[in-house]
Amino acid sequence: RRAGAAGAAGDEPAKRVGPAIYGFVRDPVPAAGAAAAGADGAGPEAAAAASAKGRLERVGNAVARLGWASFWVQLAMALVAGTILVFSAAFSGQGGAGLSVLLTLFGTVALFFSTAWTFGYTRLARQLRAASLDPSAQRPPSVEAVGKRFNLGLLSNLAGLGMTLLALEATVGFLVAKTLTNATANPFLAGGAGGYNPVLALDVFLVQAAVNVCIGHFVSCSFNMWLQRCLQS
Repeated sequence: RRAGAAGAAGDEPAKRVGPAIYGFVRDPVPAAGAAAAGADGAGPEAAAAASAKGRLERVGNAVARLGWASFWVQLAMALVAGTILVFSAAFSGQGGAGLSVLLTLFGTVALFFSTAWTFGYTRLARQLRAASLDPSAQRPPSVEAVGKRFNLGLLSNLAGLGMTLLALEATVGFLVAKTLTNATANPFLAGGAGGYNPVLALDVFLVQAAVNVCIGHFVSCSFNMWLQRCLQS
């Protein structure tokens, strides 16, 4: 009895630190599989632990690859868009483009936030990989916690993408209005010189900035949805 009690006490820590409690077991072990595992000397808990470790490793590798790719794409798009936005706001001097500048600025700030948030995925990948090697030494986050991180990143991208699309619509409308106004005004006439408002290169750069921000948010949205699919598979 004492030996059995000691054996049960020795198995209790393994059950407590097993990876199955974190929700990374894909499917329950069938009865036939459990009987076969018991005949081979390994119980269903060992099969569940192996399934959880495999899933941890697969999710960790996916988070690492897509996290780094999304981070560098977003960082490049955010830096280019931020630089263009600063020059356009500082040197264009056109009050009509104020709304588009503010909306593009909101989308750019959201893209920088998404870039920093995506950088945290690389740390998450390290935790998942370490937990797949030794769950007792490195406690992995639960599936629900990982899913919430992906959802928050996706929501920030959708908010930034929506605002940037509104900014792009406002910028295009502003440029169309200036083009139509210039088509009816003759700068060589004394009366039409005051109403002539040419389209500047910096005004067009606002379109480039908004497009870069949209690309960054779109890439991050795609990667977040793909990571959610890998997490649920």
